[in-house]
Order: sequence, then C-alpha cells, then structure tokens
Amino acid sequence: MNSVQWIGKTDTPRLNWGPNGEGSSTMMQEALGSITPEARSILFRREFSLQAHPVRAIITVCGLGFFELTLDGRKVGDYVLSPLETSYRKRVLYDEFDITDLLSPGAHAIGVELGNGRYSTPDKYWDWRAGWHGDPCLALKLHIRYADGSEETISTGSDWKCAYGPVVSNCYYDGETFDANLLMPGWNTSGFDDSLWDAALCVCAPGGRMELNDFFHIRKMRTLKPARLIPQSDGSTVYDFGENISGWTKITVKGSQGAAVRIRYAERIKDGALDASSNRNAANTDTYILNGAAVQEYEPRFTLHGFSAAEVSVSGGQAEIIDIEAYHVYAALDKTGDFRCDNEDINRLHDVILRTQKSALLSFPMDCPQRDERLGWLGDAHVTDLTCLYNLDMNAFYRKWLGDVKANAHTETGAISFISPWHTFGHAADWSAAYAIVLWDHYLFHQDKDLLAEHCDALIRYVEFLGQSGPILDKTRYGDWMSVAEGWVRGDPACCTTLYYYYNLILLIRILSVLGRDEEKARFEAIALAEKQAILDRFYDPAAKSFDADTQFCLSFALKLGLIPEADEEAVLDRLVSDIEAHGNHLTTGILGTKYVMEALASHGKYQTAMNLILQKTYPGWLDLIKGRTTLAEDWKGGGSQNHCMFGCVDAIFYSTLAGIQVDEEITINPCFPKELSQVNARTRIRGGNISVSWTRLADEIHLILDISGPVSVIWRGDRLGAGHYEFIL
Repeated sequence: MNSVQWIGKTDTPRLNWGPNGEGSSTMMQEALGSITPEARSILFRREFSLQAHPVRAIITVCGLGFFELTLDGRKVGDYVLSPLETSYRKRVLYDEFDITDLLSPGAHAIGVELGNGRYSTPDKYWDWRAGWHGDPCLALKLHIRYADGSEETISTGSDWKCAYGPVVSNCYYDGETFDANLLMPGWNTSGFDDSLWDAALCVCAPGGRMELNDFFHIRKMRTLKPARLIPQSDGSTVYDFGENISGWTKITVKGSQGAAVRIRYAERIKDGALDASSNRNAANTDTYILNGAAVQEYEPRFTLHGFSAAEVSVSGGQAEIIDIEAYHVYAALDKTGDFRCDNEDINRLHDVILRTQKSALLSFPMDCPQRDERLGWLGDAHVTDLTCLYNLDMNAFYRKWLGDVKANAHTETGAISFISPWHTFGHAADWSAAYAIVLWDHYLFHQDKDLLAEHCDALIRYVEFLGQSGPILDKTRYGDWMSVAEGWVRGDPACCTTLYYYYNLILLIRILSVLGRDEEKARFEAIALAEKQAILDRFYDPAAKSFDADTQFCLSFALKLGLIPEADEEAVLDRLVSDIEAHGNHLTTGILGTKYVMEALASHGKYQTAMNLILQKTYPGWLDLIKGRTTLAEDWKGGGSQNHCMFGCVDAIFYSTLAGIQVDEEITINPCFPKELSQVNARTRIRGGNISVSWTRLADEIHLILDISGPVSVIWRGDRLGAGHYEFIL
C-alpha cells in the first residue's frame, strides 16, 4: 500500500508541524480562517470489467478519516468507524477484504464514501483535543488473479471520479447531518452517469508508515430497544434505552419532504428531560432530512455518541418515527471471562464495570465516548488493563495500541506521551508508565516474547530518559487523579512519579530477563538498587513506619513495589488497614491508588478489609458510585463523564482473589473464602488455555472445582496441575 496513489476531492496544503507535534497548536490557531475543513462526505467511484472469474481478488483500502466501502452498491464487510485511529503522520492502518466470491465476468463498480473522523476535524477542535491533518483522502488497490496465472490491478488515481455525498456535515464529536434529497441512487453501481462528477485529485500521503490492520475491528455489537418513551412539552420525545453505551441510533421514519428529524444524545435524564451536561462542548446530535419516500431508514456512519437516551424532535414538516433502536458500538473482541457469585451487589458491579469498559474500547482505550475529548489517556488505560485481560481477548487490541504508544514516543528524548495516539506530545511519568505496565501484563496473559522484543529498546530509552531526572522526580499535574484524600491537590502525592520510575525499572528488568539480555539486566538492576535506597532515604520513616504523605496511596504502592523492608511490612500493612478503618472502611484514593490498595490488601491476605471496601454502600465506594447508574462515573461523587472506567480496577480482584486466579510468570490458584460469600464461579482464558474455578461453602467445608483445558498449567498448593477436571474439599 505504500506505493498506492492517494486521491482526494480537494487538497488543502498541510500544516507542517514537527515529528513530536512541535508547533501544532500554534500552526492550527494561525490557520483559522485560512483553512476551511470539509463538512460534507465525499464519494469516490471507479468502474471496471472482468472477462473471467477471478480465483482471488483482494481489496486493500484506507480512507481518512473514516470510510465505507461498497462493491456494486453493497457494503463490503461489517466494520464501522474504519480505519482504526492512529497518529496519522507516523502510522496509518489499512484494511483488507477478500471479494473473490463477489466478482463475476462483466461490469462492476467500486464506491467509497469518506467522512472526516479525527483526520479532518472541524476547526473548533483545533487544540489539544484534535489536530487537522488535511482533507479527507483515499488509497485503494484491487488485486485480481485469474486461473491462467494472469493478474490485474486497479488502484486509486486521477481516473477515479468524485463528488460530494448526502452527508452535508459530519464531525466525530458533534454528529452528522444527512440530507436524503441529495442521494444519488446507483452512484456506486456500474452504468451510473458520472459525467458531471469531478476527476479525483492526486494528493500527498498522510505521512505515516502504512500497516495492514490485522489487529481487530469495530462493530455494532449489541442492539437495544427503548425501555421507555417520555413525551416532552415541546412535542419532542425522549427515548430511554436503559443503558449508557457508546454508539448511535437507527431510525425508521416516514414523513413530508424536507422535514428534519433531530436526534440529540445524552447520558442522563433529569426531571424527565435530556441532561446533556456531561457532553461538554460536543453537540452529540444527528439530523436526518427526509426526501418524501414512503419509509426511510437512517443511522450515522461517521460519528460516535455516548448516551443512555436520545431526544427526537421534528422541524420543517411532518415526520413519524416508526421505529428506533440503539447500537452499542465497540471493538469486536472475544469475551474470555465470566464472573458470578452469590452476592448480587458484586454481580451488578461486575456487569457495570464490563459495560463501561467495553464502551472505552474503540480504536484504543478511550477515556469516555460522549464529550469533546475521547482520547487515549495512558493513566486511564493502565489502571484497568487487568480488568480487560481477565474479561476479553486483548491480545490484538494491546498489540495495536502499544504500537501507537511507541510511535508517539518523543523522537529525540524517548519520552512516552501521556496520550496515544495523539497529534501532539506531553509527558507525565505517572501516566506514561502504562507503556511498561500494559506491555508486561499483556505478556503475563499471552506469553508473547516477540512483542516484548519489539518494544524493549523503546522502553530502555524511556527508562533512561526518566533516570536523567532521578533519583527523585518532580510531581506532574496528575498524580493520584480524583483522589479524595484530605488536602489532595493535582500531582499529589510527592512520591508518585518517583515510584512510577522505580516501577518502570522493575518491569524493564523482568522483560530483559525473559529476553535473556543479561548484561543490560545487570545494569538496570544496579540502577534499581540505588533508586530503591534513594526512595527509602527520601520517603520512608522507619520509626513511624510511614511512607511519604502516609496516605492509602503511598502505603499501598510502596507495599506493591516491595519498597518496605521485610521486617516492617506487617507494620506498614497494619498502618494501611488502620487508615481504611479510620475512614469508616472507605477509600481515600483516586484512580491510581485504588488499584494498589486493593492489590496490597489481597496479596497480603487482608481479605476482610478488601471485602469491606468492595461492599461499602456509602461515599466513596463502588456500590455508592453505581446507584442509579449502568456505567461508572468519572469521580467518586458521580460527577463528570458518566461512562468512565478508571475505577473499574476492582473487577480484576474478583478474578484474582475471590476466584484466586493469580497471573504472574506462573499461574497460581489461591482463592479466598470471605464470610460474606457462599459461592463464586469464574472462568478466563490465559495463554491459550481455559481456567475455571468454582467454589461453594457447604456447612464447614469448601467444595472447590477446578477445570483446566488447553496448553496451560497452574500451581495449586505447591502442585503443578495441567489440563483436567479437579475437585477438592477444603
């Protein structure tokens, strides 16, 4: 695909910012008024004829921002929001389709419609949220092979024709407007009169390295019908779908020509009306203009919405909504995990977390789908990676996203950006640590040494970059984000970034060990030893057994990283438990510390304290956070985004502690049996094998069933168990 000619309808000059986004914001602001981004969708077409049946016909295609490919008027594939988003000046993914069975001797036509996506974003978003990369553009190649060995190739070029499509405006954040009066029936079939269409322009490539998307695709995964209808005083209707999701709606409608049906999306209903406050500046609105046909269907293709409800109104004529349904849209990843227990609060929390997490899995792990942001924040991603890995097949997803992270690394310093993919750059050690964390956790679940090798040198560069500011790093503007600890301000606690530097060192040493790079491992072990001592000298009070600010974050993270002298571990653990109890069995942590508190309690056998936190029904706590919600909110008080999985880390504890499926370089089965539960059932897939753990409390006994299948083994009470069915009475 690197040699295929890119085409467009227009070719506005690109803004030539640097490889690390240098000057991008300034250039975009200076370009306001001089560049008018395309609002409409763009249609491209090319006819061709075959003299014989092909034995193989493959289309490779990339249309930026989003494309929809048709052959002879029918959509090819069931993907949506393609191609997957990347940092387009560094990396561009294309898709491949086998259309052999769709071709026969005779005339055919290829049609492609392009939307803006986040490639050609409207200028209201030209800042840290999105960049403007150029006008929509297309690269396509059809390679055909015949039975006699001859071959034929059809590629994009100036012999293609183009025109504006019926989508008169489209924006990833704001929505799209579709005017059915501008439809051109048959535009993507052979024999269509395109004499008034323009010849496509040959344009420059986006700049990034072209790669085949052999990772995953985004699809419409679920269909929801309205749970209730709420008529409004202005004549509009609010359709409540009962769940907060990422996606859009499809309407079936009839009415007068020119009537406009407006669909406005929001996450909440307040006092019987749509509450769009969490959308911030994103309009989240689609409009369909009827052409008078008897019955019409419409769903958007070049936008995304986060919503639980949609308000439908009509203007400029009469229209009747015959049917409406919502699609939950996210990455099509196999579900590999299930968890259930006999506590319905925990079961509901698990369901809420999983629904929230799925809505965040689009082209990359997204913060949230509804507002004017929708970015790949690394901090959000690393606190929930284990939740993802226990529940879903994340192999391809994380391979793709880690490639984005690597591509977005600073070309001069090796620093890792705190958002990836991204058109600009920013670094924060506590956020950017996701690179090492997700890479290692992915390895533990999938044993992909090649992936470790692919990223190891970039990780070495990053750790060396951090070391230049060590041993004690300055705070960033993030820290334990959304912490409710008394006196917390952005960036707190002081130890946060330094501990993440040490965490990077630990994980790099483990990766080097797996790869057999012993000399480098020894070098970084010496650095880590010195760093550990510097951390203890600066942050640990051996007399008081306190660490830095003595908060739940500080104590738990220090315990997780093995920083506390072994003789003092129990005392520091007791200090952590005492702090939790002093706060009425509540957490004081934000998104980072919450994960480490739960892991520290679980790994040190403080199961009752962990259960007290899980089952806490008052603020701040999970069961309080999900009251009246079907997804997690952004902060403990339920504010901000209403579909934000940052606090979803606890779901991994359900698998690793309640079911006891603990994943390290060895997989260990070590469930706990809290008094609040009498039954736990969990299954997950790790390293190509399936592991199922079920236990039931019967009188004074625990009946445990362990099922293992495939190429995986586990450690159970000192014994290694391979594939098989095992039953134990404890």
